Amino acid sequence: MKKTLTFHLPAISVEINGSEGQTQDELRKLGEEAVIKQLTKYFPRYQWSMTEGTVIKDEDVVCGRPVKLKSSGEVGIIYEVKPGTKYPVRILINGEKEIQCTQAAIDKVSKKASIDKLIKGRQEWEKSTGEWLGVRTGYFVNGKDVIPVVLNARGRGKMKAYKIDHESKRSYYHLTVSNILRLFDTKLEAEDYASMLQNRLFITF
Repeated sequence: MKKTLTFHLPAISVEINGSEGQTQDELRKLGEEAVIKQLTKYFPRYQWSMTEGTVIKDEDVVCGRPVKLKSSGEVGIIYEVKPGTKYPVRILINGEKEIQCTQAAIDKVSKKASIDKLIKGRQEWEKSTGEWLGVRTGYFVNGKDVIPVVLNARGRGKMKAYKIDHESKRSYYHLTVSNILRLFDTKLEAEDYASMLQNRLFITF
């Protein structure tokens, strides 16, 4: 039975003998070697936890990444990550349910899973206001591209719309008063708008 042990180590300080002209990367490698030597002699006090199965890698826990809850199998999208908190990973499920959990509680989703099925847009009453409130999913039109995004629109001013992708690298768009008009609830609406923009350019030229 596969399990994952997680050790939470405190900050470790070591002294190194560097020379003039060495790069920061070279000094860092010297530091890593010194840390390994220190750990073999003295393992510091630590906290630890054990989880069934494997734990998703740190680099995969980024905004815009579809993930699955191990407990229920529900699939959602990471919209916020707050390191140092009790439940650092925030996920939006079914377009409206917000979940806070630990990294150990989620797993990667198959790349074959359809992202379009995760895009739910706004509630009907929100559409009537013309605003985007709270955490929502939709489609952003960037030139001729129609891009699935998740946004956290809790405050006023600039908002970030993270691109939803199985290989998400935390790419996002700043949404302002003007370009938020390029955000749509459905893919069809977004494609119609993108097509209209292309036709305008064609007519202009």
